[in-house]
Amino acid sequence: MAGNKQGWQPLLERLRSGPMFEKWHWLQWNFSPHHAHEPPFAQVTLEALLTCDRMMSGFADDMLGRLERIGGRHKNLDDYEQIKQWLGELLVVHHFVSYPWPVPVTFDHEPVADGSKQNPEMTVNASGFRLGIEVKTPDLRSLSEGRETADWQLLDRMPGMKEALSGEMILPRDNPVKDFLRSADNKFAGFRVADPNFRSVLVIVWDDFVNEPISALLSPSSGLLTSNSFDKLPDGKRRTYPNVDAVVLLRHQHQFVEGMANRPPLDQRDDFIDYGQPDNFPFNCLIVCPDGKTLNEELKKALSATPPHQGLGAEYIPAEIVMWI
Repeated sequence: MAGNKQGWQPLLERLRSGPMFEKWHWLQWNFSPHHAHEPPFAQVTLEALLTCDRMMSGFADDMLGRLERIGGRHKNLDDYEQIKQWLGELLVVHHFVSYPWPVPVTFDHEPVADGSKQNPEMTVNASGFRLGIEVKTPDLRSLSEGRETADWQLLDRMPGMKEALSGEMILPRDNPVKDFLRSADNKFAGFRVADPNFRSVLVIVWDDFVNEPISALLSPSSGLLTSNSFDKLPDGKRRTYPNVDAVVLLRHQHQFVEGMANRPPLDQRDDFIDYGQPDNFPFNCLIVCPDGKTLNEELKKALSATPPHQGLGAEYIPAEIVMWI
């Protein structure tokens, strides 16, 4: 991907003359003018922005404006997490604008439906469909720390399990997934009303422990997309998400960490903005939402993800508990 310096030089100069170099910033070294050659992180990021901007004019300027404002606090970890969220959006948008669509398509960045102030990350528009994409990259710091210190990790809300165990334990990380579903359902609602051909996907960029969001969604005891969902309405019925057609889970946050440090990517990825292919490890996970509409095969193919099953590995099936040794 990297190497088109003449194309992205204006983006680099824009960063170097802006707020990123007027205060402390996590990425200032990566974009510094004091390199004989730009570091891999800068090259890959700028090339991805340029690719997206060719399809959505103004995308690069908007994204760089957001990035350069994430700073000013020396080595602040909240800022670092915000940069990972920024990279999560770039990762997913870059995938969809680079995908070889079989029909003519256009793209809208952060579109708004009539009567709504909420917007997803993007839509892909064609004569026969409109696909909305929402991206969420959660802050997993406390969960990551807990994995290193706890004796047990609960992945669902099976009754009695918490009381049956002794020792330090991590509770399920399912509330953020619930919030993501609710938010995406609200953002997509106006588009669904306006266009019967509208389809939607929520992309959640997790870290390497993909069994956690899979269990949050599909656990028989409490999964959000099952009849036993813990997300209940006041009358006790399961809350549904009729405007969300599919959820894609990406095992990818650790790739951002490697990329920002200018280390090579892990597993079968070319760089930290490589979204991956269905037959490349780690596998992207596709979960169809039972409340939404059906995605046709071409749209499913564009998601470059595979429904979870045991053949992909133990981490791709919902579980109840993990014992950390």
